[in-house]
Amino acid sequence: MADAVRLALTVAVAALGLVVHNLMSLPLSPLAPETLGPVLIYAGLLIWSAVSRLAAPSRWSLLAWTLVNLVVGGILSALPLWFLPFFPEQSLRHYLAHVIYSLAQLPLLWLLLASMRRRAAA
Repeated sequence: MADAVRLALTVAVAALGLVVHNLMSLPLSPLAPETLGPVLIYAGLLIWSAVSRLAAPSRWSLLAWTLVNLVVGGILSALPLWFLPFFPEQSLRHYLAHVIYSLAQLPLLWLLLASMRRRAAA
């Protein structure tokens, strides 16, 4: 499978994880800004990576966005932390939504890191 196709599939999985989380945890439409905005950022970074002659900056940006979604969206925002401006629901359904969200980021994270390691070794 070509690298571009793998990248597109893993970006789609990561974005879908965010959508599933928002549908399970939040009373939002898939077209709500809280869902559509992050998905459009994934899409924009994927397009930038596909058309850019400078692959490194676009891949680093996609990696940063994936890490933000994994750490902040998937992990930290599920916890009842004192510094958050909200108190997240502490239910099995909510935690399951965050597990799905987090796991959906991992294929893209792995692909980006492996790709960067290969390029660094070359």
